[in-house]
Order: sequence, then structure tokens, then C-alpha cells
Amino acid sequence: MIQRRRFATRLIPAVLGTLVVACGGSSAPEAVKPATSPTSAVESFMEAVADSNLAKMGNLWGTAGGPAAKTRQPSDWERRVAVMQSYLRNESHRVVANEAAGTEGRRDVQVELRRQLCSWVVPFVVIKAYDGTWLVNQVDLTAAGNPSRPCDPGSQVDSAGKQ
Repeated sequence: MIQRRRFATRLIPAVLGTLVVACGGSSAPEAVKPATSPTSAVESFMEAVADSNLAKMGNLWGTAGGPAAKTRQPSDWERRVAVMQSYLRNESHRVVANEAAGTEGRRDVQVELRRQLCSWVVPFVVIKAYDGTWLVNQVDLTAAGNPSRPCDPGSQVDSAGKQ
């Protein structure tokens, strides 16, 4: 009986230790590298879209007060990030324009998305946060097309003007 207890007291910690190692041992989210330019903010955001990394998207989208994932604003920020991810999924993308938007801390960035045979030019507004980093602030999802129907079947031209 004593040997069984010793065996059990050795086995349980060993099994628990193995489970912790197998599960990664940490639930801390991956650190997101702050964007130092409007283009890098959009590129990192689109990389997070491609990876379906909603937490990273939440750290790259926000207001001058900081990323939505840190400020927890707006209150439904997680739902909004998920909607953006579904609309912005693509086969490829590229930044086609990066222009000043009237103020020093605001830029208009145009991103071309490719889905199947169509291209969509999607306007992004990128702003400088309080700490000097850049965050995606607005994305015009109406320009991204319908994610369940990449091309309008009745149209010969997509939003990028390509046939």
C-alpha cells in the first residue's frame, strides 16, 4: 500500500508537468512589434489577417489613445476585429498608396486585395498613437467586396478597375 502511494505521488506531478510542457506552459499573448510607420502598421495588420491572429489585429487597430486590445475600446472591439478579418482575407495584397490626410498624425493608405480573379482597393486610415507608434484606425470594408462572393457576377470590372 505504501509503495502505491509513493508511485502515485511521483506519477501525478510527472504527468502534470508533461501536460504543462505539452500545452506550451504559458498563456501569455505573443508580443506585437509596434509599427513605426503607416505602411508597417498596415502590413503587420494584413499579416495578422492572413494568420487569423485576432489578438495581433487588436494590438494594431485602435485610436490615438492606444490599441483596442489594451484600451478595450470600443466595447465590442473583438467582434469588430473578427468582422474585419473576414472581409480582408485574401490571396495577396499590396500597399498601392500612402498619402497625408490633412494632419501630421494621420495617413490614408490604399491596399489592393486579390481574391480569385478580382482586385479590390480598400482605403485604410492610419493614425499616430500617443506613444508615437502607428495604428490602423479605420478600414472601409464596403470597398473590400463580399467575402462570401469575391466578385460581383454581373460586373466585368472589380473595384481596382481591372477586367
